[in-house]
Amino acid sequence: MSELPPSSPGPIQRSWLRCLHQGLLRQQIAELDLLPQGELSARQEEYRALIACFQRFVLPLFAQLLAGRPCRLLLCDGEGAILAASGDDGFARHADRIFLRSGARWGEASKGTNAIGIALAEQSEVQVLGAQHFFAQYSFLSCSACPLLGPDGQLLGVLDITTDAAHHDGDMLGTVRLLAMTLENALLARQPGWLVDLDPQSLWSARLLLGEAGELLGANRAGRLWLGQHRFDGQQLLRERRGLRLAPEPVAAPQQAAQQGLAQVPLKMLERGISLLIEGETGSGKEHLVRTLHRQSSRRDQPLVCVNCGALPADLVEAELFGYVGGAFSGARSQGRQGYLRAAHGGILMLDEIGELPLLAQTRLLRVLQERAVTPVGSHKPEPVDFWLVSASHRDLAAMVQAGALREDLYYRICGWRQPLAPLRAWPEGDRQDLIQRLLVEMDPALQLTREAEQQLLAHPLPGNVRQLKQVLEVACVLAEGQGWIVPSHLHLPYVPTKAGALPMGEGATTLRQQNRLRAQQILAACGGNVSEAARQLGISRTTLYRALREAP
Repeated sequence: MSELPPSSPGPIQRSWLRCLHQGLLRQQIAELDLLPQGELSARQEEYRALIACFQRFVLPLFAQLLAGRPCRLLLCDGEGAILAASGDDGFARHADRIFLRSGARWGEASKGTNAIGIALAEQSEVQVLGAQHFFAQYSFLSCSACPLLGPDGQLLGVLDITTDAAHHDGDMLGTVRLLAMTLENALLARQPGWLVDLDPQSLWSARLLLGEAGELLGANRAGRLWLGQHRFDGQQLLRERRGLRLAPEPVAAPQQAAQQGLAQVPLKMLERGISLLIEGETGSGKEHLVRTLHRQSSRRDQPLVCVNCGALPADLVEAELFGYVGGAFSGARSQGRQGYLRAAHGGILMLDEIGELPLLAQTRLLRVLQERAVTPVGSHKPEPVDFWLVSASHRDLAAMVQAGALREDLYYRICGWRQPLAPLRAWPEGDRQDLIQRLLVEMDPALQLTREAEQQLLAHPLPGNVRQLKQVLEVACVLAEGQGWIVPSHLHLPYVPTKAGALPMGEGATTLRQQNRLRAQQILAACGGNVSEAARQLGISRTTLYRALREAP
């Protein structure tokens, strides 16, 4: 221990002792300890929600706090493996040479004393400066790390900021602590339940996640401290503070899914080999439902293959779906192609916009479904396939059958169970409010909608459904960044005419002129009397807006 720099904190000294007990030598070169690419990909998928929150909430804040500083931000899992990294380009190139990049493991056993390894071993925040690193090769670095805790208080991983020792500043540890709290709060907000904020005026207030009966499902750091100091009565908290109702992650779910029961019946059908047809407007959550079914099914560890039939090249539809052998046609790959149907073997196949398939491809697909075997293009040998089939469309497939655009026998084959999805405008207002709030918490927890903005959003038909709602809120969050509130002028809602040249309809109006006038008045009031902004939102000129306002009631 004589080489340890004097006055080193207790965690550093304990780490050096652990390294010495493992037989490590200060002058030796650290092990590379890299995850194989396949294992790294598997871990990144396992930590998908964590990485998504890191990218959405932590990276923008990191860029603001440490803009231009030569440092690297590292997100690590519970073994110290780096899942994602970001930072100054100049330092990043240097960091890559010492394997401060995705896939490298920074536990004490391979990298000696370092901030990531100590944060994992002792589950506490720590910084390791220069020569405090056990291996001499890392003595030019300074690292600050904070453990990441899940909503259940269990260790998830570590967040670390690493820089050259010469550029280390005293605020690094506080910064990484702030970023870790941001990430943990975002993770908590993605869980299903009721999010109760015990101090809504504070961004870092105590937050508890409660079930329908008031049972405790999770908490952030401040919430766990609060629980240690107060008597917990979840039912009383729910009565006092209604809280924010959260839907299961991911949140872009239809209204029925937000009520945590939509997937039950179709899942039972799939588990028994009954094909599923999902019908709903664009953006209503068809693919989201399929991914939910896959996660909850007995085939969750098998492939989910989603195919947009409308996006397949017309002359290659059969080759893409059924695969082909080498040399089957001009331009074919010499090794052939597996095709989507064979790629889904053992798992679930989703054929989105199935009504776009040409009739010839429909015929071949029907044979595959009947015989449970695929014959690749250019081959005469059928190959057995086993997949659960989910079809989806925003079109009226029954009408397409009547029109001769879809084979009747194929329609009955894919429609073992029909699952309609309601458009967003048909949801109960309370469900739409819950979804809006949940999306907003994910996008920017510091922002809230004014009542006027919320009412304007609820009144709009949003023909693009959940997908369009997310886009509108994302734009609003950018425009309202740092202001605390989203006001009507931040909502760039598209103009949806009911007739050519007419303004959108309002409620309680009887003639087209009255509808135009009422809608114009509503938008103008929501824009605080700003005529230019009201005209922009309505998609008309100011002159047309003035004319609509002058129309006799």
